[in-house]
Parts: sequence; structure tokens; C-alpha cells
Amino acid sequence: MILLALVLLVANPSQRIAECLQQKDRVCLSSILRKPPLHQSPEYLAVAARAYILLNRPKEALEAIDQALEQLPENFDYLMERGWIYQKLGDQTSAIHSFLVAAKIEPRNPATFYELGMSFFLIDEFQRAEPHFKRVLDLTPTDDRAIFMLGVLDIMANEESDAKVRFEKALELQPKNAHYLLHYGVLLNQLGETDQGLEYMLRAKALDPANPLTHYNLGRTYLSQGKMIPARDELETAIRLRSNLTPAFYKLNTIYRALGDRDKANAMLKRYQELQQQETKAEEDPTDNSLLKP
Repeated sequence: MILLALVLLVANPSQRIAECLQQKDRVCLSSILRKPPLHQSPEYLAVAARAYILLNRPKEALEAIDQALEQLPENFDYLMERGWIYQKLGDQTSAIHSFLVAAKIEPRNPATFYELGMSFFLIDEFQRAEPHFKRVLDLTPTDDRAIFMLGVLDIMANEESDAKVRFEKALELQPKNAHYLLHYGVLLNQLGETDQGLEYMLRAKALDPANPLTHYNLGRTYLSQGKMIPARDELETAIRLRSNLTPAFYKLNTIYRALGDRDKANAMLKRYQELQQQETKAEEDPTDNSLLKP
């Protein structure tokens, strides 16, 4: 820590922010950003934009990257970063524009096509998203993210057998990706391969125990097998990790009634009804919508 402190004292602001970003030190970042240099170079503005994103201040991130682009309007990396910030802000039209400009500068960079696919996906333009993910694979056949997203599109088109093949390919490339393992496990459940599906979900849980959707789907699976106690435990963990996971409360209502605990069952039903009235929206990535089935 003493060495890091000495480095930060002598480093320029861009280097200092980069050091803090590497350690995800939000206190350090906030401190540096409060005292910006008089002359803000494009390099400083770009790294400051990344810092603002980590601090969950996307509007300030956008201002910073826009200022960087005013100085270097054809910088590919800055255009991509501006697109990512717009994605975070939910402005997919502006994100798509930024990625398209970046694609003109580097027309064979697969990152632009992947992000274009994601932006179209996020506005439910699935038919426009698909060719961009396929273009990624034309340029980089082993891009596991594009393969996975094509599998997600297959599920939305009710083409589960095609999705299974794509998820398997993605897992061959990234066998310890908890996100892929969970989606594959849930898909196997839908295809009637319950035991194998459960195995993959448990592997996902071991790798990422803090994902509420993993616990929800494990609970849902155990409930379908009549295993009330493990189902209860997984679903309780799910709502502890995410208090607005609406379908989990309904399933807990069912479980507690089966276990003879009417008070707990009524409490879960009441919470489920409250969340429905609030029309709470799940916070996960839209790719996870298939994981929230009742």
C-alpha cells in the first residue's frame, strides 16, 4: 500500500485514475475527480469517463467522453466508450449511432458488431440484432459472447434445440462462465433433462453464489421435484439477495402452505401482491428474462 501511495503521488492524473480503477477503489476515484487538472487531455477525459461509470455517474461519464471526442473526433476507442455509456443510460439510438461511426473507422473490428447487436437486442429489435452477432462470428468464429447471444435469440424464437447447440459451443469456449452454465441448466430443465439441468445450475451456483436468479431457478427446480426444504432454502436466499424478485415470493407462498406454515405463506403472498401492484421491473440484463419463468 505504501508503494501504491508513492506511485499515486508522482503519477499524472490519468495514471492515478487508472491505478484506482484497477483496484476498483471508489474513494480514491472520487477524491481525484474532485480536483481535475486545468488542462484535461483526451486521455484524462477517457479514463475519467470509465471512473464515472464505476461510480455509477453515467451522465458525467458521457460529458467526459464527449469532451474527449471534441479533441479527437475519430478515435475508435472513445467512440466505442461513448456507445457503451449510452447503452448504460438506456439511449440505444445514440449508442447505435456511436457504434456505426466507430464501424466506419474500423470496419473489421468485431467489437462494433457485437455492441450493435446488443443495442438492437435491448430495444427488442431481435431480427436486426441477429445479423450483427453473426457478423461477429464471420470475423471471429470463436467469440463465445456472440454464440451465446444467438442462443438467447433462439430461445426467444422457441428454437430450443438450436439454443442448446449454441450454449454448448459457448461453454466449450468458456466452461467456467457461471452465466452460461445457468442459462444452459435452465434450458435443459425446459427440455426435460432435469437432473443434468440441476447439475449445471449447481455448478453456476458454486462459481457465482451471489446471483439471485441461480437460487431462484434451483428453488423452482427443487419445487418441481417435490423437494420442499431445499426449494424453500434456495428461494429464501434468492429474495435475500434481491428483495423484488416477484415470482420467488409466490413460490414461497406455495411451499409454506405445503409445509403447514400459514402465517409465512400469507406473508409471502402479501409481498407478492404488493410487488405486482408496484409493477416492479427486474434489474437483471434482458438476456436473463427466460430465467424468470414462474
